[in-house]
Amino acid sequence: MSKLAASALASAALSLALVTVWAEPSPEPSSPRDKTGAVAVHPPNPHYFQTAEGKPLLLLGDYTWGTFSDVDYDYRAMFDTLRANGLNFARVWVFWGNETGFESQRPPQNYHRANVVPYLRTGPGVATDGQPKYDLTRFNPAFFARLRAVCAAARERGLFLQLTLFDAWMIKHPHLWRLHAYHRDNNVNGVDGDPKNTDKGTDGEQGFCSLGNPPVLEAQKAFIRQTVDAVNEFDHLLFEIANENYYSAEWERHLCEFIHEYEKGKPRQHLVMPLDLPNHDYGGIKTYDFQQLHTSLLKARALNQPLLFDTDGIGNPDDATVRKAAWTAVVSGGHVSYLDDSLQPGSEHQGDERGSRRATLREQLGHLATFVHQVRFWEMEPDDTLVVGNGHHSEGFPVPAFASASAQEIVVYLPEGGEVTVDLSAVSGALTVKWMHPVEGTTTPGGTTTGGTIRTFKAPFGGDAVLYIRGNR
Repeated sequence: MSKLAASALASAALSLALVTVWAEPSPEPSSPRDKTGAVAVHPPNPHYFQTAEGKPLLLLGDYTWGTFSDVDYDYRAMFDTLRANGLNFARVWVFWGNETGFESQRPPQNYHRANVVPYLRTGPGVATDGQPKYDLTRFNPAFFARLRAVCAAARERGLFLQLTLFDAWMIKHPHLWRLHAYHRDNNVNGVDGDPKNTDKGTDGEQGFCSLGNPPVLEAQKAFIRQTVDAVNEFDHLLFEIANENYYSAEWERHLCEFIHEYEKGKPRQHLVMPLDLPNHDYGGIKTYDFQQLHTSLLKARALNQPLLFDTDGIGNPDDATVRKAAWTAVVSGGHVSYLDDSLQPGSEHQGDERGSRRATLREQLGHLATFVHQVRFWEMEPDDTLVVGNGHHSEGFPVPAFASASAQEIVVYLPEGGEVTVDLSAVSGALTVKWMHPVEGTTTPGGTTTGGTIRTFKAPFGGDAVLYIRGNR
């Protein structure tokens, strides 16, 4: 505990208002504060973000695949849902690569998506989906108008967006790659994202995600320039190069640096993943194993970058599992980005833009958001040495408890509840104790205690629990 008292984080200005965790970008892009700046890494604690105004920011997100790209998706309804539950972040796919999402002769029965694409389909010639070929030098005004509208709608609701520029999941499926705008048969420009004829775009040497295909790379850069030009005025964005790129880290880094260089002469300079922070697949963080999630987040702190716990690819388990993982991530110094299939309309996922099927989970994530309003996590460090033991056992094994602390506050999360023993030997004076119920969102006073020793606390209710200990400021 003594290292916490000496931590540089403890010397952070205590006058910061609690509300600074949650900041709403102004809807007026022409206002003086909006002319420069964007979401950035928080200098006093680089594991957190800060707004364009320099206010500390912890991201709690809920998102789906088609927010922007599905032409019929009601993104305003989705954003209203996030705002109503206190959430402040969404990951947004920008360019999937094709328009229809299936081969025209074999559409799946439950398919309900039509993607907006950034290129005009002028021909001459017919693409593999039966429509005119793409011209990769002629951009689709409707695409960029919708992108700006999505960004503006998010800003009006105080939401921050992660714009995923390319998708590398689709290119590994031959039936989807054949529909891609960068497939040799689908554009009039001679651009071929698969010169080795692998029937995919995944070749890391000369494929879609590579530095070894100059025509593809130049087309990608032209698209990036057009996208940056369209959204540079917005201060609530960060860029992600690609979803699920497992083929060329060099390609991703090159495009990150390209964006940084291109934005140097522009009003705003945005963060870009995976250069300024790890991408959504960073090692070990993507898991519903709470202990592994906690351990991986602590290990990755050496990067000195914000860490996103993103659930893309690990499924949609029951409410309790998602809730516990989200709490574990936050108390372990991370941020949360939950891929929520209930927000995706259609029979495949039985969803809608308001995520009705998982409204209860979203309400519980909202309780986490409320707690985040009240605690200065950006002044804290996760510290396993605070937890001496956990008296509750499950199947013969100790249930872990995860702790984070500053000189003023201690938060302990117990995924299975019960009791926990906390080392308060380095803390002096009177301490106020509270318990927070992650399911109900209620707070139960736990009385007062004093520091200077080891003390055991027992949750006054069953299930997972949050212990909050606060000293006098």
